[in-house]
Amino acid sequence: MEASSSQSAVESGGDHASTAGAGALERSEINSPFPQPKQRSLRVVYVLNDGLKAVQANSPESGALQCLQRACDAESAILATVTFGTLDFGETSVLDTFYDADIAVVDMSDVFRQPSLFYHLGVRESFDMANNVILYHDTDPDTAQSLKDMVSQKNTASSGNYYFIPYIMTPNNEYMCCENDAQRRASEYMQPNWDNLLGPLCLPLADRFISLIKDIHVTSCASYKDTLLNDIRKARDKYQGEELAKELTRIKLRIDNTEMLTQDIVMNLLFSYRDIQDYDAMVKLVETLEMLPTCDLANQHMIQFHYAFALNRRNSPGDREKALRVMLQVLQSCDHPAPDMFCLCGRIYKDIFLDSDCKDTKNRENAIQWYRKGFELQPTLYSGINLAVLLIVSGQQFESSMELRKIGVRLNSLLGRKGSLEKMNNYWDVGQFFTVGMLASDIPKAVQAAEKLFKLKPPVWYLRSVVQNLQLIQRFKKQNLEHSPQRERLNFWMDIIVEATKETTNGLRFPVLILEPTKIYQPSYVSINSEADEKNVSIWHVSPAETKGIHEWNFTATSIKGISISKFDERCCFLYVHDNSDDFQIYFSTECQCGR
Repeated sequence: MEASSSQSAVESGGDHASTAGAGALERSEINSPFPQPKQRSLRVVYVLNDGLKAVQANSPESGALQCLQRACDAESAILATVTFGTLDFGETSVLDTFYDADIAVVDMSDVFRQPSLFYHLGVRESFDMANNVILYHDTDPDTAQSLKDMVSQKNTASSGNYYFIPYIMTPNNEYMCCENDAQRRASEYMQPNWDNLLGPLCLPLADRFISLIKDIHVTSCASYKDTLLNDIRKARDKYQGEELAKELTRIKLRIDNTEMLTQDIVMNLLFSYRDIQDYDAMVKLVETLEMLPTCDLANQHMIQFHYAFALNRRNSPGDREKALRVMLQVLQSCDHPAPDMFCLCGRIYKDIFLDSDCKDTKNRENAIQWYRKGFELQPTLYSGINLAVLLIVSGQQFESSMELRKIGVRLNSLLGRKGSLEKMNNYWDVGQFFTVGMLASDIPKAVQAAEKLFKLKPPVWYLRSVVQNLQLIQRFKKQNLEHSPQRERLNFWMDIIVEATKETTNGLRFPVLILEPTKIYQPSYVSINSEADEKNVSIWHVSPAETKGIHEWNFTATSIKGISISKFDERCCFLYVHDNSDDFQIYFSTECQCGR
């Protein structure tokens, strides 16, 4: 998975029956011998643009969210929040929460995030989750009118229910919605203590939310489809790896007719297979759908996107060429392509280029073109990093390329929004921090990020993606070859991360981290000499911060009392040695190396 690109959904039209609510109302007026279905709480999801910082700060988004919370409390609705970053990244649990909510509320005040948000709203519509609310902090009349026109067009062209709610914050920190021109003109002349004047013209935002929630009626029904969806979600929480694959196979066997094959069930299966990197199962699922004569799910843009992604990752003969054909057809038929669609095309071309040992310059240029389109549509760390790396591979350098310098400025700005490295807990963010540090030749920043990345234990597929870009940077970017302790540490971190991507290892020299009594991770190497008359183990530190003390040890096999594996981290072992005051707590790259 190439992360954000590979794990996103695609916009496609939905089949929501607009008469469903009317039909339910008509049925309720008929006396029935059966009890009415019990009404469940409405599920509302709100997308935070700037994460928790925006909520904690005195920002318009914080006030709008508080209004929504008050409305949900008043109508006994359940409010969940997800961050834009995790939604755009495609985290499975976040996608599930967003796509499954009865009402999705997004704030489109940030114009750069509008393409991705519309893209995910379109996916909800294809799931028949048609109630989508678009908020806009009304600071620019032209942008507000543009959004209003777009929402009107969507309500006309599709069966979704899109609600556009522009809002303002008064000088007294009251939040009002101004949905018509008269309200907007009144709000433009706001002065302190004018809230009373606006009152008759503008509806409080919380009241508008309450009115909206009341208009949307949802009844719960323990349908077979809901049971299947819940079973898929429970399986994801309970199982991993091969066990999850077996459980998903059992669930698929229960789908005995095409009526149960709805898009949300298929996408949940695809998400689950993606999480365990079972790309072959993803491909076979979609190709099975294509063979069903009465099922057209396989033609949905979102499913085609994941099909192309899985083909590219499976990489059997002809897979990448087929993935490219699929994506180009999707882009031709999609009215509003999402940035991730362009980036997936870039990823496929990039992989074809890498398969040629970086000799296929035509596909390198194709990859640059598609990543550039994605970055221009919506600048992200993912598209920007890949674009910058490929431009460097093509021979450009930051010192002489205006485009590279502009990308670098944008990447630093995007990275700054993530906060400090110390507070990052998402391996995807830390890996991007590491790569940007390498692009900028900021060795201290790269070393700090590498250590943080190791502690987070990212999955191997992600490390391989990071390593791929890092090795391209090292190979094609002009490097300062001056030897220094920092450069030596950076080389160590490259060693330990590259080792973590290897499925098997036959070496006898391993990069390791030794946890010092001071709780500092000391970069080191362990070497095993099995050919000497008496087998021995050597350990030495890499560029230790303190020059005093012992930084190298040699132990014979007979001097080792024992070795035990940590119960908390399978990469860690404890080495106990005779006649040594301190034992060693050693972290290897992988569980396999530690076990050896």
